[in-house]
Amino acid sequence: MGGAKHSSDKLNNSLEITSKILNENNIKNWFIAYGTLLGIVRENSCINNDDDIDIITDINNHDIIKQLFIDNNMRVSYDKNTFFRIDAGKTHGPIDFYFAELDNSGNFYDAWEKIVWSNCYNPDNNLIEYMWNDNKLYLPFNYEEKLINQYGEDWKIPNKNYVWFNEAKNLLSHDK
Repeated sequence: MGGAKHSSDKLNNSLEITSKILNENNIKNWFIAYGTLLGIVRENSCINNDDDIDIITDINNHDIIKQLFIDNNMRVSYDKNTFFRIDAGKTHGPIDFYFAELDNSGNFYDAWEKIVWSNCYNPDNNLIEYMWNDNKLYLPFNYEEKLINQYGEDWKIPNKNYVWFNEAKNLLSHDK
């Protein structure tokens, strides 16, 4: 969801607190996505001047996650059944949660963006655990393939002219 640009420090703070809240409360079936996934994999940091943190999770987690962030003195600024945004304070960037319908094959249907994140589980039927700055994050299985589908073959090269809604949304939606 487009918005104001934030420093990588603010976004990294948001990702750290998000992973801490989700992991300490045993929230399952969540992973970083979109620009957050790109930044962490490519730069080991959120992308400077991105507009938010992007998390995809099971739609059954909606009410639990919402309450956890409210209990941590954060404000839900926009709330729909399939998406909400958390305003985490002045020293943090916003956190976008995309709530997905999950099937037994590890496919997450992001109803907000109308995108299927297919085959997100590894052969052990889990998301990939990824340690980042002493925080446990989760990545979808075959995340590099998903980054290629979303951002193109040269996804490892920063592109200041990249426009998400014109091209990449369609590329990822065909990831089946």
